[in-house]
Amino acid sequence: MAFIIIDLEFNNLNGINKYYPDIFNDNPDLKDIQIENEIIEIGAIKLDKYMKPLGEYKAYIKPSIIPVLNPKVLEITKISKEDLDSGISFEEGMDGLRALIDEDDIICSWAKDDIIEIMSNAIYHKYEDLKWLKNYLDIQEYSTKILAHKNSLSLKNALEELKIRIDPSKLHDALNDAVYTSYVLKRIYNSRIIKNYVIKDIYNMPALEVKNLQEYNLDENKVKEICPKCKVGLAIEYPLKPINWRFLSLGICPKCNRKVINEVVIKKTFSGEEVYKETSTIVNEVEYINYTYKMYK
Repeated sequence: MAFIIIDLEFNNLNGINKYYPDIFNDNPDLKDIQIENEIIEIGAIKLDKYMKPLGEYKAYIKPSIIPVLNPKVLEITKISKEDLDSGISFEEGMDGLRALIDEDDIICSWAKDDIIEIMSNAIYHKYEDLKWLKNYLDIQEYSTKILAHKNSLSLKNALEELKIRIDPSKLHDALNDAVYTSYVLKRIYNSRIIKNYVIKDIYNMPALEVKNLQEYNLDENKVKEICPKCKVGLAIEYPLKPINWRFLSLGICPKCNRKVINEVVIKKTFSGEEVYKETSTIVNEVEYINYTYKMYK
């Protein structure tokens, strides 16, 4: 068993009209691109169970989906047009990554975004040989819990907290970021605890966001809306409504009379199953009123 820590860099169209104001008028086909992020660089490092390096992989992927390189992406990643022009195809890049991975190895990344984009890009390219994507560890989730943080840690903040020295100018290079992520894992690695964070079936991992909630048909039979303290059903004052990335409802517990906000986040697995994650939180009067304003915006 080994750990394969991967990192990816992407090209996308986010904010590109700042640099090219007429880009969507001049290139109307860009509006119909069915993918948000195109992988343009792959980096990976392989560690054994003792956290010793076994090998690494780096490749530039020649763009074939998004025909325009976003200047902001090039600025952040320091990737040059020449790097990409001499790059390999997505299929070759995946084959190269796969060659690093053995049967029982654990694929790792800082947050689930990279795995999601591998899947999305693979679907676009009709690259079907992804059976090697099995066991998975989200190092960001593991680090956030081990270091006792409530909110998700960035890689940079984790490195700073653990006093791991890095060259900031080398951040956002796929291989360097994979190596820096491996430094974090080495520092907080616990073979007994980490087993609880390894996902054995990556295809049934709820990782894909349901984005257009305004048009989403919520199955309210899957929503409990209970008081987190008393475990009884809430008297709902403001029914479920899509707000930003989740559904919200507000209510009062008939037993303890506490005010409660109820949040429902919906995600999909790679196999298409929808998973509802529901969180109920007791709030004070001011917080409750603030949420009522959000419900009526």
